[in-house]
Amino acid sequence: MTTAGQIKVLTLAGRIILENGGETYRAEDTIFRMAKAMGLKEPDAFGVPSGLFISFTDAQGERQTSVCRMHGRDTDLSRVDAVNQLSRQLSAGDITGDELLVKLTELSKPAAHSRWHAPLTAALTALGFALMFEGSLWEMVISAIAAALTQMIPWVWSWQHDNMIKLVLGSAISALLPLVFHHITGLGLVDAMVAGALMPLVPGLSMTNAVLDVVRGDMVSGTAHGARALLTAALVAGGALIGTAVFGWIGGVL
Repeated sequence: MTTAGQIKVLTLAGRIILENGGETYRAEDTIFRMAKAMGLKEPDAFGVPSGLFISFTDAQGERQTSVCRMHGRDTDLSRVDAVNQLSRQLSAGDITGDELLVKLTELSKPAAHSRWHAPLTAALTALGFALMFEGSLWEMVISAIAAALTQMIPWVWSWQHDNMIKLVLGSAISALLPLVFHHITGLGLVDAMVAGALMPLVPGLSMTNAVLDVVRGDMVSGTAHGARALLTAALVAGGALIGTAVFGWIGGVL
């Protein structure tokens, strides 16, 4: 494999892990192990949520360096696991560098999910949390509907890639719909319905990664993940307050 191919393999592996919810130390460790398995000397990697820096000494004794900018941010731990499995296969000699490059290139392509994938996933998540919060059938149904609607927002608005707007509007819907339903029918526990609908928007993975990074000494990544988690939580709380305020106006009209 050429030096350019080796750089691409390491860059793709690290980028897939970081862009799909993997921890910073996991991306760095995977890059290090892959580089060693390919016979590269003095491999090093430094990852942050917005970038990845890789360097190693090639067979000719030249120091090679790569800088990669992170653009997307998603949660797909199956891809993280797939990269880890490929790293183990490379270390065991079960796959060549060229074969690994082909597999990583395919893995980095956007997943061909149905447009209903996100709403259905959010609905099932909200349904489970509503049950955990001691909700009955009504709480589960309303929470699932509200959570599904939050994932349909990008279908309507032209600024569908603005995650901040999606969080605010989504949390507003998650608070408003249960309140209106309870006001009209008198059924269900409002707290269980609202909490269940909001849970899919809560930044649990970002907060977990922040704690893990700080514990391991990655202060830059830990601070960045923590700031992102706090901002997301603030937007969700603000959206819920907006939904409650709108209900205060609607309640006087109904």
